[in-house]
Amino acid sequence: MDNNRGHFITFEGIDGSGKSTQISLLKKRMEQGGQRCFLTAEPSTGPIGVMIRQCLSGRMKTDEKTIAALFASDRLDHLLNDTDGICSKINQGIHVICDRYILSSYAYQSVRVPFDWVRNLNSAAADTLRPDYHIFIDISPETAIERMKKERFHTELFETKDRLTEVRNRYIELIEQLKDEETIIRIDGSQTVEQISEEIWKNVSNIL
Repeated sequence: MDNNRGHFITFEGIDGSGKSTQISLLKKRMEQGGQRCFLTAEPSTGPIGVMIRQCLSGRMKTDEKTIAALFASDRLDHLLNDTDGICSKINQGIHVICDRYILSSYAYQSVRVPFDWVRNLNSAAADTLRPDYHIFIDISPETAIERMKKERFHTELFETKDRLTEVRNRYIELIEQLKDEETIIRIDGSQTVEQISEEIWKNVSNIL
């Protein structure tokens, strides 16, 4: 890789896994070391991302194949748009930390839709940019539900215990299935915030 390019780090996990906290801590630590960072998330804040959020909240009704296709479209726009696209940031030497990326589509959508179909749908994005690291924070569905009850006023489409259990199982399967193609780091999310942060830093600091 060009030394002037930024790195791409994505965070994965079922809802309530603590990704947002760890993303903020990693950004702070990187910036303290003089690194330039850009935080983003999927769904994006673009027009397709806004539509996805309406689907997930229940305000817009649609089927799961359509949601999977919307995520794939939003991801390409997220990578390539001229305003704040991920590829543009990386080419400027800025490190990009993204809350969810392709593994989320694989894990969440392939519970109801064939995995090969979801993977093909996302092949253009995968060929455009692969993360240096996928950081998967692993917690139990029970812990996730308890956290969401405390922190949220409403739940979204995929935030039921049964669905979270299925999605977590898919993540575990994917880590094994994709181990030769993707660099996926599995972190025990039952540790303290500080312990998780240290474990993430030990891995990420290797490429900075």
